[in-house]
Amino acid sequence: MKPDNIFIFMLIMIGLCISAVIYLPHTGSGSRVEIRINGAAVASYPLSSDRTETISCPDGGSNTMEIKDGAACMKEADCPDKVCVGMRRISKSGETIVCLPHKLVIAIVNADPDSSVPDAVTGK
Repeated sequence: MKPDNIFIFMLIMIGLCISAVIYLPHTGSGSRVEIRINGAAVASYPLSSDRTETISCPDGGSNTMEIKDGAACMKEADCPDKVCVGMRRISKSGETIVCLPHKLVIAIVNADPDSSVPDAVTGK
């Protein structure tokens, strides 16, 4: 093989490895929505039941999260940038919606602690 072909082949292989690392943890459907403020879990709701929750944040702000048809989204927020409201609906384990001004994270998790998706901190 020519050196150029080897270089191109290596770039393709590196790209495939990076894609696998990024997308494989998000392939399993999650079963719960976990709400964290400042890193502490404050609530957890099943994805299987539709509901709308207003989350009060310590800084006095609030966000409104909606669970509908097995997916969660941020419907409203009183933060200045509203980036979290523009994020897409999430339903797969490991996906998150983040509101940085309110230090709020909405994450899809598995209810089963023996899930096949590893925890990012412990690796279990």
